[in-house]
Amino acid sequence: MMHFMTDKDLLISPDEEASFRVLFDRYWELLYRKAYSRLGNSSDAEDLVQDLFVTLWRNRMSIEPAPDLTPYLFTALKYAIIKKVYREARKGIVLPLSVHELETIGVTEEDLLHYRDLQLALSKVISTLPQRMQQIYRLNRVEQVQVAEIAARLNLSEQTVRNTLHTAIKRLREKLADFSTACFFL
Repeated sequence: MMHFMTDKDLLISPDEEASFRVLFDRYWELLYRKAYSRLGNSSDAEDLVQDLFVTLWRNRMSIEPAPDLTPYLFTALKYAIIKKVYREARKGIVLPLSVHELETIGVTEEDLLHYRDLQLALSKVISTLPQRMQQIYRLNRVEQVQVAEIAARLNLSEQTVRNTLHTAIKRLREKLADFSTACFFL
């Protein structure tokens, strides 16, 4: 019976558990696929969609959707993906998501400017690192080369590579901590 109710009616239904289950079943797979296609990581996609449903349910009484939640959920997912990209970039982690891909998920021009500014700031900060640290960071975070392979290529111990990466990420976090466009999405 509940499967035939509109999304709006499900949000205000007194049978909370059953209503949540129907909404979850209705949208989980679509949202997961979209998140996975953008993030390229199953675990991150699952976490993002799960968090989205938790937030939806906590705020359900203040949400005034059309009878269908699709536009609301996909917009929320888009901004959750952007937020994740910014958080990871702030940590010095480059996700496989380009500005072009951000454009295809319908972000505003302002969002793109913030993203580009953050990427530019990140590049500038990386260029201030010592040469060897830059090399190790770029091999690992940009080219996705594993620590063991970096150590072999550069004739270093794996622990030295790990320590260098740790120091590089720590420096990047410190130097980007005051970056206002990153804070906008945190």
